Amino acid sequence: MSKAADVSQQCAFPTAIDVTTVLDRLEIQFLDVHDHRVIVIFAGAILNLECHKGDLTALERAEITVYEPPVHNNSDTENETAATSGVIDDFVEQLDAMAQPL
Repeated sequence: MSKAADVSQQCAFPTAIDVTTVLDRLEIQFLDVHDHRVIVIFAGAILNLECHKGDLTALERAEITVYEPPVHNNSDTENETAATSGVIDDFVEQLDAMAQPL
């Protein structure tokens, strides 16, 4: 496992979202472990999403951890950590955008 793995970020959503429905809409693979945790494969990374407020069907706040970052040719740990954090940012942005009313 990479040294940049296990990068975590807290995130909050302006309104509660149904994570499993949004992931289905985005066609992102996931495994719901229980009603407060889901493992997600996103952009070549393996993410763990744990609810801190709400559950998977009404999520308000969560912690997202990268268990396995996407494979990069650059082995520079600092750049890999930044890229790993970027994956979380991109994931949260997609969740938030898809959860908003059309």
